[in-house]
Amino acid sequence: MKESNNMSGTFKKDMPFLAHIGELRGHLVRSVIAIVIAAIGVAIFWEELVEYVIMAPLKSTFPTFDWFNAFGELTGYGKIYTGSFDISKDLTNLNPSGQITSQFFAVMVCGVIVSIPYIIYEIWKFVSPALKENERKYAGATISAVTFFFITGVLFSYFLLLPLCTQFLFTYDPFGVGNTWTLPSYIDLFVQLLLSMGVMFLMPVFVYFLTSIGILTPKFLKDYRKHAFIVVLVIAAAITPNDVYSMVLVTIPLWILYEFSILVSNNIYTKQLRSKGTDLVKK
Repeated sequence: MKESNNMSGTFKKDMPFLAHIGELRGHLVRSVIAIVIAAIGVAIFWEELVEYVIMAPLKSTFPTFDWFNAFGELTGYGKIYTGSFDISKDLTNLNPSGQITSQFFAVMVCGVIVSIPYIIYEIWKFVSPALKENERKYAGATISAVTFFFITGVLFSYFLLLPLCTQFLFTYDPFGVGNTWTLPSYIDLFVQLLLSMGVMFLMPVFVYFLTSIGILTPKFLKDYRKHAFIVVLVIAAAITPNDVYSMVLVTIPLWILYEFSILVSNNIYTKQLRSKGTDLVKK
């Protein structure tokens, strides 16, 4: 088969380094354009976005609090969140450009989340020609898997981590002085938690890729479990508001993902060994 068939696409092995940079720039530009278009589309519905998405986790009417109350009644403990609250009404702005900056960040992060399938597609288009033919067949599955885990991380952060952390931190008042939050600080937390958890939930995908190219093995992941747990704790501390409550909420799902990644790595590694054994038998 000719190399033109094997190396279809924009990325070719015999291309000079600067040509690769040029191709990468094209994919990045198209990804940025997709984010901007998605952000503009989101901005059109700004009022609905603020009320039903951005500020919703700050209110006692958010579904998460109803779920925990239902769980408390089911277990006989009773309602966990009994009082009515709306933290969004207590937010203030002390910076003249704080509202503009906050709106920009909120719109852009929503644009990234909406356009993430296309961004992943552009990344795949850049790297896929360097892969083997049988590996390129799984383009759809790869894009779907990355999108699934990223969106799952975002939803986990939005429906569990963000409302529970904000409610706990805002009502925690051991000195009796009350808490006053600024709008930019909340938007920073909103952006940080959603994007960081979206990326961290891609752990099984990264492990799948690294195992496929021979960098990781399930034995390595098992042998360094203790070290990985320390790394997970450090990551949890870095992406949360630096309180133990938030760290625990992040550490648990990340550790579950790590254990799941071991299963993924073991599955890929086993298939590779079987494939090598079949090749030896044929020879």
